[in-house]
Amino acid sequence: METKFTMPPIKVLLIAMLFIFGKSFSQTNNGAVGINTSAPNSNSVLDVVSGNNNKGILIPRLTEAQRNAITINQSKDDGLTIYNTTEDCINYWSLADNEWKSVCGQMGKSVFTIDCSTSKAMGSYVKGKELTNSNYLSIAVNVTKPGNYTISGTTTNGYNFYGTGVFLNTGTQTVQIPGQGTPVNIQTDNVSLEANGAAVTCTPAISIAVLSPAGSYTMSCGSATVNGVYKVGTALTASNTITLPVNVATLGSYTITTNTVDGISFSGSGTFTATGNQNITLGGTGTPTSTSVKTITITSDSQGGVSTTCSVNVVVVIPKKTVLHIGLETAYGYSAYTGPSRSLMDSPTNFGTTASSIVKYEGFTHTSLGNSPSSTALQTALNNKPDIVVIGYNYTPNATDAGYIASYLNKKGVVIALTDDTGTAQNLFRGIFSDPTISASYGAGAGSVYALTNTDDPILNGPFGDVRGKNWGEDASTTVNMSGLTSGFVPYSYAQPINSTTTRTGISGLRNTSLNFIWFGDGGFLSNENANGNQYASNTIEPFVAPSTGGYFPVQKSAYGYAGNGYTTGGMQVQNSILFANMIAWAIKQAEFNGINTQ
Repeated sequence: METKFTMPPIKVLLIAMLFIFGKSFSQTNNGAVGINTSAPNSNSVLDVVSGNNNKGILIPRLTEAQRNAITINQSKDDGLTIYNTTEDCINYWSLADNEWKSVCGQMGKSVFTIDCSTSKAMGSYVKGKELTNSNYLSIAVNVTKPGNYTISGTTTNGYNFYGTGVFLNTGTQTVQIPGQGTPVNIQTDNVSLEANGAAVTCTPAISIAVLSPAGSYTMSCGSATVNGVYKVGTALTASNTITLPVNVATLGSYTITTNTVDGISFSGSGTFTATGNQNITLGGTGTPTSTSVKTITITSDSQGGVSTTCSVNVVVVIPKKTVLHIGLETAYGYSAYTGPSRSLMDSPTNFGTTASSIVKYEGFTHTSLGNSPSSTALQTALNNKPDIVVIGYNYTPNATDAGYIASYLNKKGVVIALTDDTGTAQNLFRGIFSDPTISASYGAGAGSVYALTNTDDPILNGPFGDVRGKNWGEDASTTVNMSGLTSGFVPYSYAQPINSTTTRTGISGLRNTSLNFIWFGDGGFLSNENANGNQYASNTIEPFVAPSTGGYFPVQKSAYGYAGNGYTTGGMQVQNSILFANMIAWAIKQAEFNGINTQ
């Protein structure tokens, strides 16, 4: 008996197709599926092979908006993958980070907001003048997700801004968006901002005034005024400006800039509406990085072949210094630890951080060893490296003490020594300069007046006054004069008083050019018992004057000296306080830039 089996045609077709496609699609190894391969990778669920090595695969392609519209199932969608056509990048969903991640070798787009209130356009914009590196948008941002950014700013006046980069960290930061193009019209332009393709509305908008072509003018840097206080590590504010006199010959715009020196620069722009002499203001920006005096070069865009550069100096506040005082601690202020001399040092009028302070300086830390410290106490104090040492009446160092002071000076310490004892002076000079031939002798007495040399020196011609060719006065004791000095000294005064006919030789005041050392042969050089610093009523004692009513600013004593050599009693003027203030200004500078604690 023959039995026949029948099968519907559709089933036959399906079986045939399985045999035909089995060569290219198989599932033979632990559930692995292969396309165009009969041996799919055993570690792969799906192994796709391009038979001619000329084709790829396509995964779902979505815009960023479409991707973001996917409702994520936290428990099931970890690793969900799409191709982001907005970013041109493969993205996958990360359960750990709860966000879409980019795997194209980039960080993906950043997320940030722009702080319009502190964003601004930098540089000057002039009709017909192509933008340079100084023309950019300073954009303040708050980054909440690191990544790539693109920021643009457009105008309808021939120039725009565009910048791209990567934010590596979150938080507030500022980026510079370079400008390009050439302004066409003289007008005020509002900048239209976009951040990562999205419009940003600033109210008010960042605006730019396009100026007319430059006029013709000259600058007078010699009469320029630097305004404000400048401190290391403190950013400049609106008070940090330069007032610059100019003389305008032809109307037009002006753009004045400076170079950047130690972190700060200045600039200003505008349009001249009148010819002749006038002042313009340059605003400062940046943060000083050092206390050095900064020579700022000012450059103008003046037309007509006139001078376009000049320079000014910007002084930065010097940090606080320590001062070691040695001498009697009495009302007279012999070592400047007490009395009007101390008040002079501590007055912000003289040494302070205000815009009107004569020396821009943060002040002193004072310590005193009194009048008779032991050698051990002196050595310990000097080993602590005070920035400045002031010696006054009636300290009498021995040879051992002089050696300690010499060692301190050789380490670039600063010493102002005011002594009127021959043994003291001789010990000091022989110990400091290692010369046993140096000798000291007594000269004239109280009320002696000594002429100052005409040398252009920071002590004789300093920030508190020019006393060249003027005088200083001896206090109540007897002046000491030094002899046997070789080269390396700047004499300030000699042994011969102007009000005496008795011949005397030697030097009564000096500065050494190798060491930070100043000496005058009078221990009472700073003497004044009036706490208010007013002139003491005597022609032969207390020559120091610095009235409190003037902020302890140093002034001359207007009537001083005994009669002699054609001078009447009190017929001379002495400049002790001005000399001392200049000494302190010099000492501060030396301690900062060439001192024992200079970094």
